[in-house]
Amino acid sequence: MTPTSGNSTEANPRERIWFFPDKFWRATANMPPDEVANLMAEVEGYAAAGDMQALRKYPFVVVGDPYTKKKSAA
Repeated sequence: MTPTSGNSTEANPRERIWFFPDKFWRATANMPPDEVANLMAEVEGYAAAGDMQALRKYPFVVVGDPYTKKKSAA
């Protein structure tokens, strides 16, 4: 049996994509269903392509660790 942790297809932990459904539904609460579906397809397309920069523009998607506080530029 081969361990899966060494699998080259595993995503880099610093580049993991986190999707938060509750934030998605709040952001799309007043959108028509077809517009919501188009937005979800757009996000899925960026995720499949690995376009982390494009995904960072969405408030309901986090690239990296969402539970790590970012250092402020103070």
